[in-house]
Amino acid sequence: MRRDGEFTWVRADPAWAAGRHTRRYGSPAAVDALPAPPEGEGWLYAWAWEDEAAGKVRARGFPRRGDGIAEDEATGAAALVLTHELGRALDIRQGRGSLIRTRPLPGGSVEIGGRVRVLRDRAPAAEDEPTAL
Repeated sequence: MRRDGEFTWVRADPAWAAGRHTRRYGSPAAVDALPAPPEGEGWLYAWAWEDEAAGKVRARGFPRRGDGIAEDEATGAAALVLTHELGRALDIRQGRGSLIRTRPLPGGSVEIGGRVRVLRDRAPAAEDEPTAL
């Protein structure tokens, strides 16, 4: 592990993330429009280029395990797989506020780093609260 300013970096083997599948979409808007989770089975990392030349990606991670977690807001494991598949450094904007940076290393490992912004769920509005009769 190493720190570089606001980012913390770790080195990982993409094989550790076996079972995650990537699917490229035509645009970031198409990724944003996906329901959470999209139909299907198995772990899906939906992604599209925001700026291919710069290595900027828009992604969303869907475990689709049936455990009530519809979307993973910041999954480094799926970012490992995508970086390994594409063989290049990436800046990945995932979920609602996560930034994940990756770069392939000699020998097949990937360095992954980033920061995550915590978003609090909103408090229920008065109209959301049950009414006693």
